[in-house]
Amino acid sequence: MPLRSLVIAAFLAISVTATAAEPNIQPGEWEMTSIATFPGTPMPEQRDSSRECVTSEDLEGLVFDLDLQEEACELTHMDITAERMTYSMTCQHDDGMAMTMDAEMHFLGDRTEGVMDAQMTTPMGPMQMRIELEGQRLGDC
Repeated sequence: MPLRSLVIAAFLAISVTATAAEPNIQPGEWEMTSIATFPGTPMPEQRDSSRECVTSEDLEGLVFDLDLQEEACELTHMDITAERMTYSMTCQHDDGMAMTMDAEMHFLGDRTEGVMDAQMTTPMGPMQMRIELEGQRLGDC
């Protein structure tokens, strides 16, 4: 599995199968920003930003859903409340690529913040990845 796929899996990892109390997130237009860094490597940081409309219907009975079997991943820890989500997961692929990840997200009403730390085994050798996430409510949709 290429490194790009592992990075995508890291972003999707916040979508594991779980139903929780409605998160402390206000409906409206949101901008999400992520910064991925790879400590100890010459790889440049990767920034991404997106906007989306989050409705109250999106938040009711929110179900985070990702087929972890398809991604060859196993959830090893999960704790979700209205204000916070933490989880750990491991992924082992047939091509020898492997990843362990620990993540924590905070839901703060009109903003969110979090961090994901991953250790990977790649064809280039061991690699670390850190993804810092921030979300900000911009206003109504």
